[in-house]
Amino acid sequence: MTSYFALSTPQSAPHPPLRGHIDCDALVIGGGICGILTAHLLRERGLDVVLLEAGRLSGGQTRGTTAKVTVQHGAFAAKLLRTAGRERAQAYVAANLRAVDALEALALRSGADCSFERVPAFVYTLTEPGALEQEAEACALLGLHVESTRRLPAPILPAAALCMEAQAQMNPLPLLRALAGPLRAFEHSRVISMDGPCARTAQGSVRAKAIAVCTNYPVFTLPGAYFLRLYQQRAYVLALKGVQPVGGILYGIGPGAYSLRSAQDAVFLGGESHRCGDARAASGCYDRLRGAAKRLFPDAQEATRWSAQDCMTPDGIPYVGRYSMRMPGVHIATGFGKWGMSNAMAAAQLLADAITERENPLAWAFSPQRLPGPSACVALAGQAGHACAGLGASLLPPPLRTTESLAPGEGAIVRDGLRKLAAYRDEQGALHAISPYCAHMRCLLRFNASERSWDCPCHGSRFSVDGELLCGPAQHGQPAADRD
Repeated sequence: MTSYFALSTPQSAPHPPLRGHIDCDALVIGGGICGILTAHLLRERGLDVVLLEAGRLSGGQTRGTTAKVTVQHGAFAAKLLRTAGRERAQAYVAANLRAVDALEALALRSGADCSFERVPAFVYTLTEPGALEQEAEACALLGLHVESTRRLPAPILPAAALCMEAQAQMNPLPLLRALAGPLRAFEHSRVISMDGPCARTAQGSVRAKAIAVCTNYPVFTLPGAYFLRLYQQRAYVLALKGVQPVGGILYGIGPGAYSLRSAQDAVFLGGESHRCGDARAASGCYDRLRGAAKRLFPDAQEATRWSAQDCMTPDGIPYVGRYSMRMPGVHIATGFGKWGMSNAMAAAQLLADAITERENPLAWAFSPQRLPGPSACVALAGQAGHACAGLGASLLPPPLRTTESLAPGEGAIVRDGLRKLAAYRDEQGALHAISPYCAHMRCLLRFNASERSWDCPCHGSRFSVDGELLCGPAQHGQPAADRD
């Protein structure tokens, strides 16, 4: 399904694909929120900028955002102090405070009808309040003011909650459309290789003095080895009509707690996060959200539903800076977690400063070359374990199940002679079969019953039941399986 903002916001006029060769000062790869903001800031500083997007501008994960523009990133402060240390955590907070103000200024200056609104943000739990007591102490250490409360601007009675005033929400698509208008942008122009300062697409190439890779997941496996240092999570959202607006941004932690925010004439109810490729957790996500909607808003009508995917780093801080020490002039921004609005603006500011050689005192905290702390090392080990398990499953013998055992609406890895298939039988009984090995690094795919997609448990690539690429890091779709 399509996100609420995508349904309610007209898409911008199409841009042509890249054909031929271009020389420029700066190339931005990726036309989501971070790429457009970066290209805009560089253009404002007088650079000749080219923007390349594999699909449509403001597509991909940007169209699925719920657009919470806030420094309160859930119950983040206590974790950040453990994984990143106080000094780096303070730099992260400072960058996001600056980013929220910068987005507000940009929204006002652009004149775009993006519904930017300052609202309070709440993090709450329905169970054990101890975690939020620790969070309040951590926020104080980072210079953030939060207030404890037992009252929420929604039909929820929490065990504990923290409120941070003067946060914000918006619809980013009109703003991005306005910013992208003057840019020299090319759509349907996937970068397939890079040779030094030159990036190549299927029909053209761009040579630039500086390159910023602003894709949701890094497009190049090596160097950098980001596949070892990132994983992806999916989350699910319902847009509800016919309910009372929610007076702020609510982010729930723990069992039974969901996220809420008002948007235009709807309320977004989100949650059910899980690691991409976790087939058990992916089953029934929308049904559980509908159950929560029925309890909270008995008269609600579902306007639309959708899901989105977020890149997560081990310490909770994005990677923004040099792509690799072996790639001079190439920069990256990735790993925004579930907070792509403020982190994208912060990353765009960091990238613009780096490319125009302006000193930024916060840049060190986001360096992709930083060494992980002890807590982050545990998360890195977990990511390596998931990747090894996914790769190992590819080597196992085919399962006993066959295509004949699939019920309508069911997908599974099945046996076809001596080989495996990723097979799905649709509601009409037709069989859809593709290669079961992810096009990225050949991990064995798993079926997402909520989205009816094939998801990679190693690095988060996603494919339709017919093999169409839905989400990277894979750069192309899955081949259909020929059956005798």
